[in-house]
Amino acid sequence: MLISGAAGGVETAMVQVQVAGVPGAHTVASVRRPELHQQVRALAPDGARVDAVTPTDEPQYGPYDVIVELVGGQDCLQRVTLLRSRGKVLIVGVQAGATVPLRMFDLMLVRGQLIGTTIRGRTHAEKALLADLVRTSVVPLLAQGRLRVPVDSAFSLDQYTDGYARLAGPGEFGKVILACA
Repeated sequence: MLISGAAGGVETAMVQVQVAGVPGAHTVASVRRPELHQQVRALAPDGARVDAVTPTDEPQYGPYDVIVELVGGQDCLQRVTLLRSRGKVLIVGVQAGATVPLRMFDLMLVRGQLIGTTIRGRTHAEKALLADLVRTSVVPLLAQGRLRVPVDSAFSLDQYTDGYARLAGPGEFGKVILACA
């Protein structure tokens, strides 16, 4: 599995859930800033491995069964060429851009699937099922210390503009938190 933009808050969770939930799976975490690679590799529990790479190095670790796109942007669907036959691209985030070109023949050649998902568009019943799945599958991993929530920085509510500036800026690793004083 390839996980793009793997240094952000949701992305670090995705890396950890993948490694903890699928023991022995090969996880590649793509992070544009090499100075964050060691922190991303450290997300793997003892005995597991996460390869942290820059986007230009992604092809060297493929082909991939699953590519999780957490960033979006102009070039994100060029990763379709990195899929193994019958692989899947899962679109989860598009903060770098929601409209992108796709060479459909590349997707057809690998008989790949392009899947979009979001929690926003789900019904209350679907959200309740998802919350229950997180409660039974992810929360125990947190309680056992197999998952952690990296915190990049914390700001009080009256510093919200600084918090949002940090979130929008480069080089964050983990969650940016707004907290009540």
